[in-house]
Amino acid sequence: MINPGTAPIDGADEELARANLDAFLDAVRQRAEQMDEVPIRQRVAHLDGDPVRDPGADRDGRFGWDLSMSDGRTIRVLIPGVPLAALRDDITAVAPCLYVNGNANWWSGAVDSVAGEGLTLNL
Repeated sequence: MINPGTAPIDGADEELARANLDAFLDAVRQRAEQMDEVPIRQRVAHLDGDPVRDPGADRDGRFGWDLSMSDGRTIRVLIPGVPLAALRDDITAVAPCLYVNGNANWWSGAVDSVAGEGLTLNL
């Protein structure tokens, strides 16, 4: 079965994607704070610096940015250029997916994926 959220987006807009990126990064920071409160986890890296736009990564109505981590890694995100409410729709399975390092995720999964990038478990 093909996830309808991965379909190409007609009429996508880069400015909407840029605004969505700001909301996405705010959500990532909030989620990272929540994850840090779990005692068996330790943050070894965090988002560091400003996102870097990479038009060469654009595809299917999604616009590419590289996010730098404090440990030198880079996370590639592709953000759909649609209204934010459409991205955050967690009721239907038709919301456009974001891509994090090539993996399709709906909004919450993408937030969790980026927020969890700098965590290790202390077992």
